[in-house]
Amino acid sequence: MRGRDEQVTGGVVATRLQRVRPHLALVAAGGPVVGIVVALALGGWLPGLAVPVSLIALGAAYFRSRRFRPRRWPVAGAALGVLSGAYLGAVNPWLSPVAVLFGLGGWVVARRARDSVLEPYTPELADSLVEVPWQARGAKGLELLVAHDRITLSGGRGPFRLVRPMVALSGVGAVEQVMVARRATLPVPGVGELRVTVTPGPAVRITVPPGEWIVPTDHGREIARLVARRKERAGI
Repeated sequence: MRGRDEQVTGGVVATRLQRVRPHLALVAAGGPVVGIVVALALGGWLPGLAVPVSLIALGAAYFRSRRFRPRRWPVAGAALGVLSGAYLGAVNPWLSPVAVLFGLGGWVVARRARDSVLEPYTPELADSLVEVPWQARGAKGLELLVAHDRITLSGGRGPFRLVRPMVALSGVGAVEQVMVARRATLPVPGVGELRVTVTPGPAVRITVPPGEWIVPTDHGREIARLVARRKERAGI
């Protein structure tokens, strides 16, 4: 399965994914291994070692299942770091502040791994299974996610935290760059009361049932080519 996945992702992207594996391994296992060593050194409760072992298994399972979706790696890295630090705090209360350091370290390392996969954007990403996020201009937290089989509007705040409009590539029509003359708040078709604030400048217009999405971005042409290539590879 691994060989097939790497073949699908192509040379450039496969190389990027290969290079970040040690970083993700460090995020998944670094904190728990430190916890195991400290617990043994301090004569901790041996059955309690099941906690860091479980964290290693959890981190490994997460990053393996999300290896083509790097957008949330930093959040996962921070969470694993905090949990590892919390275990150390349980072993010795004087070590409780380590949770903050481990959380920050996990976030930094995982973010660098994510950026190494996604940046700089190259056409080879279109031939891969990697989900590519595009930050909306002027709409903090709002992103257009282009996966190998669907597109999604996702946001870190407001109603987009609860509702993530998603359309399969088979339902996506024309994708083109347009120019927006003035600031406007536009509805997201078919998704209740969701609105997207569009600022003046370039944007991408995506035809989806039952209307269209207009997302402010300076990368409309790249997004159009990305969607077109992935539809072509999917035989759509």
